[in-house]
Amino acid sequence: MPLGLEQITRAVCNRSRRGLYAGKKVIFGNRVSEDGGNRTRRKWKPNVHTQSLYSEALDRMLRLRVTPHALRCIDKAGGLDSYLLNTPDKKLQSDVGMALRAQVAAALEQQKVVAQQGQAQRLEVQQAGQTL
Repeated sequence: MPLGLEQITRAVCNRSRRGLYAGKKVIFGNRVSEDGGNRTRRKWKPNVHTQSLYSEALDRMLRLRVTPHALRCIDKAGGLDSYLLNTPDKKLQSDVGMALRAQVAAALEQQKVVAQQGQAQRLEVQQAGQTL
């Protein structure tokens, strides 16, 4: 996935490109001590879990690294397939997500073609039955 100009100024975590993080990134800040107010630089990493999610279009379980925010977004979108197809590239920011999006789109297109062929065959059978 080529990085755009928006992402050159801010580093994208390579780890987030291997899962569905829904825009969550490593955040940098300071830890401040209670007694002296001393500041220590630190970073907060996203809360990442490995989950098995079902794809209706692919008809299989997918084992993915996701954040709780991504899981909520998937639930809100109505499932993994609709989340992948409707999420903008800027928020997805994932090689895994882009590859899955292409697979889901191809599977849905294949299902549509098969359904159209089946409907055409049914019409031919009905028309052949009416002419007899």
